[in-house]
Amino acid sequence: MAKKKEEKAPEEAVAGVDPKIEAVKQLIFGDNMQQYDSEFNEIKALIKKTRTDVENEINDTRDALNKLINQTKETLTNEISDLRSDMNKKVTQLRADMDDSVADLDEKKVNRKLLGTMLQEMGKQIAE
Repeated sequence: MAKKKEEKAPEEAVAGVDPKIEAVKQLIFGDNMQQYDSEFNEIKALIKKTRTDVENEINDTRDALNKLINQTKETLTNEISDLRSDMNKKVTQLRADMDDSVADLDEKKVNRKLLGTMLQEMGKQIAE
């Protein structure tokens, strides 16, 4: 029988609180134990509420940051597109200006050749 009691004591400790220990706690701490339990329960509830509030605030902040990132990305993409368009316009204008300048140079060269030819002919006519 003694073995059965010894075997039950550890099982009772594992399964629940030993009534003898509870009785000793009640004698030693009395009403304070109930007050401690209620305070611990309040603290647990406060911790749970604070954790929930912090998680909600983190989620709200994450959402706001994602929105800001997306807006910034969209703005930068639009600005890059505008810059690309402006550069293409300027490059096209520069090419047109360069083509005009080259055409003017060709005309000036042609005019020099014509002028040289005309001067030679005039020189021949004067010599005759």
